[in-house]
Amino acid sequence: METEVMTSPAADAASSLTKLYVGSLPYNWTAEHLEEAFKAYGPVASAAVVADQITHRSKGFGFVEFESGNDAKKAMTELNGREIEGRSISVREARPHTERSNGDRMSSGPRGVRERYTFSTDNTESTDTTGRSYGNRRGWW
Repeated sequence: METEVMTSPAADAASSLTKLYVGSLPYNWTAEHLEEAFKAYGPVASAAVVADQITHRSKGFGFVEFESGNDAKKAMTELNGREIEGRSISVREARPHTERSNGDRMSSGPRGVRERYTFSTDNTESTDTTGRSYGNRRGWW
């Protein structure tokens, strides 16, 4: 027996929304500026400029969401690389947000796990056989 899956118009509209990343924006731009620049290519569902949480100043990038994927592609090809207020903006399809590590850059990263040093108190590395000290042989100070 065949079953027919019915979708609501709202679900169809949500699935057809296409979000674009817009980089290298002028720092004085707001969401209204961004929407004005992109609405010539089709109906804009939303526009947002990302701001610093403390200073509330723009970070120079934002997102524009179109109701139609065709409108988004048209805007992407027309505006990518265009100069706005002396800045060449980049427009591409937004990727899903991925969580970063806990912020501990010393433990791991692109260079791999950092070497861990152990400290000894026997002082054998900084003295010769006669017991005279030559300072720090590891070069730490």
